[in-house]
Amino acid sequence: MKSRTAKSRTADLFAADALPAPHARPHEAIPRAVPAQPSSRPRSNQLWYAVVFPEFNETQPQISLQRLCLHAQQFTSLVSIEMPNALLLEIKGSVKLFGSLGRLHADIDAVWRRLALKAHGAAAPSTLAALWLARAGRQVLLEDPALLAGHLAALPLACTSWDADRLRTLNAMGVRSVGELLRLPRAGVARRFEPATVLDLDIALARQAAPRRAFVPRERFRARRDLEMEIENVAYLETAVAPLIERCARFLRERQSGIQNLELRLRHRVGPATRVRLGLASSTGEQRRLTDVVAQKLSRLTLAAPVREVELISGSLQPFIETPLDAFSRVGGAGGRDTAPQLVERLRARLGEQTVYGVCSIAEHRPEAAWRRVHELRETTDRPAADHEMPRPVWLLGEPVQLCGPLLLEQGPERIESGWWDGKGIARDYYIAHQVQDSRQTRGARLWVFQERQSKCWYVHGVFA
Repeated sequence: MKSRTAKSRTADLFAADALPAPHARPHEAIPRAVPAQPSSRPRSNQLWYAVVFPEFNETQPQISLQRLCLHAQQFTSLVSIEMPNALLLEIKGSVKLFGSLGRLHADIDAVWRRLALKAHGAAAPSTLAALWLARAGRQVLLEDPALLAGHLAALPLACTSWDADRLRTLNAMGVRSVGELLRLPRAGVARRFEPATVLDLDIALARQAAPRRAFVPRERFRARRDLEMEIENVAYLETAVAPLIERCARFLRERQSGIQNLELRLRHRVGPATRVRLGLASSTGEQRRLTDVVAQKLSRLTLAAPVREVELISGSLQPFIETPLDAFSRVGGAGGRDTAPQLVERLRARLGEQTVYGVCSIAEHRPEAAWRRVHELRETTDRPAADHEMPRPVWLLGEPVQLCGPLLLEQGPERIESGWWDGKGIARDYYIAHQVQDSRQTRGARLWVFQERQSKCWYVHGVFA
């Protein structure tokens, strides 16, 4: 009689040639919650390097990791942030460039030592495998996908950063390592826990792809110019800054982008630099508009000391869509579509950034609380739909003014009772009225008035055009 060799039920059931779960009938389909069985051939077209900074925590600002991404991008262009304390680098193409994986690891690790940061690094053919190894403090440099299961088996489940309830349940079942979890039936794990658990294991074993969002730094324009002679007169500064503005416009044109903020730094022989902040009404990349707003701002500037160096720094780049001009108007001349933004920029340059502002409506019944100031100005021809029949004026007084003279009521009342919840409640009856100018009841200005329901006093709150 031929002997039969039975496979152990403790074998890795996440392997491609794994047997079905015990008590499963041959004709039964895999539950819908279980992802389809991955291919037995691991994916090896990528190599990931994970860096974990154990001193970072949930309160660490994301901007810290973004700054570290700029250091990591000297080794590879694909760097991804894993909150709250890790970076993932795709280094498949960088290994050949730096000579070997060990040399690349040493160069990356030297960057964190130079920044006085404690870091753990590990390399693996999958994102989660590299991340789990780095979290566990195992500085493993692994390139062969076939060796993933052996290196991951000894890792504690805490390195997965799964939620506390899932880890607590696994610990109560006696499962404390990744290897012990891999020995459980695949279908049972998917039914007992979230399907994401099985998916994470497939990703860690390089049997499932896991696309990552690459970090893209915020691009800005920054250039400076040393002056041959120190400038004491503001009138000569415009000529000195002109080459920088031209370079900025060319920089924006090549990227089909615009900016809405500029900063001009004037450095002196001694003392701090003079900072001149410039705001634009809308995003633009036109050299003419940039030159115009700089000239308007410099015309009001008083130099504290002679200038020996100028530097121009732009705000963050924004997508810029060129608006068509009127066929019968000159480019940049009167009648162009950019006349209104230029006017706002000139007013802000002369009167101040906070003096010229826009107004947007708020869903509030009280007239004095139904709007707020906004810095960004947008041209629009649409008016918000009103839920009241009686028209309201655009010009509201800062504070209602009590009326003493006679009135001719034209339309109303419109009763407004609101604000009782914040201690600023009102109870008013609003009317559209004309003020009587003489004994013949000649109509004067058209006013928006109300009668206070408690005091019975009359107040004017707005004026119609």
